[in-house]
Amino acid sequence: MKKLFFLSFALFGLISVAQAQVSVGINFQTSDTFITVGTDADKEFFGEARLGIAHDLGLELMGGYNFVRKSEVNAYVGAGLGLLGDHHHHHHHDDHDDIYVAIPVGILVKPFSNTRNLGFLVEAAPVFSGHDHNYLRGGIGVKYTFR
Repeated sequence: MKKLFFLSFALFGLISVAQAQVSVGINFQTSDTFITVGTDADKEFFGEARLGIAHDLGLELMGGYNFVRKSEVNAYVGAGLGLLGDHHHHHHHDDHDDIYVAIPVGILVKPFSNTRNLGFLVEAAPVFSGHDHNYLRGGIGVKYTFR
């Protein structure tokens, strides 16, 4: 219940910060499938909450910086803090929550000139866990920004 409260608080916080420019998406990563809600991914700095749904319920909060910002493509680097949700963490059967840090690097391509709200992303991220289960995850996704 505490995790659900934390998740709800984080999602509502991101939506209020976004000021009506909210992005939603789905990321298919090697470690999990994430449903995402975030701020406008075309801004220089953006934030995102990622709900892991494939293996175990988990949450990752990510802040990103677009070092390339063009109408048809963004390139970004970020820092994420996650709780559960990555099945690599569940090889140990202990009773405490697993926390990990991720450093996502990605490209968001917006190929349709009539709508730059829809984009496709490719992302890779080294993931560092407290249990020395460090690994590199990669994935693809789709993102839509409501403007």
